[in-house]
Amino acid sequence: TPAWRAHLRRLRRVLRDRRDALAAAWGEPIRLPQGGMSLWVALEPGLDDRDVAQRAAAAGVIVSPGRPFFAGEPTGPFLRLTYASEPPDRLAAAVERLRSVLAR
Repeated sequence: TPAWRAHLRRLRRVLRDRRDALAAAWGEPIRLPQGGMSLWVALEPGLDDRDVAQRAAAAGVIVSPGRPFFAGEPTGPFLRLTYASEPPDRLAAAVERLRSVLAR
């Protein structure tokens, strides 16, 4: 129906805006996905993605450790940052909190 196509166009725009806001807030070079609703960020070698995700949650930021999303051994530590449900301003604030977790 026409309403469905309009909904999809709006959803694409909203998700693209959120993705771009999260990537801009992260500030470091990041590959933008062609689809999906998450960005992947590489952590410093030696960091444990599960530990970082737990510390982030304690700081009020929910992220996923990257490890469970690899079919085999991960190539390094990653976090999966989802932007599906938060507006750009909250995503930027979450990145600030996450940066403080990573600084510890």
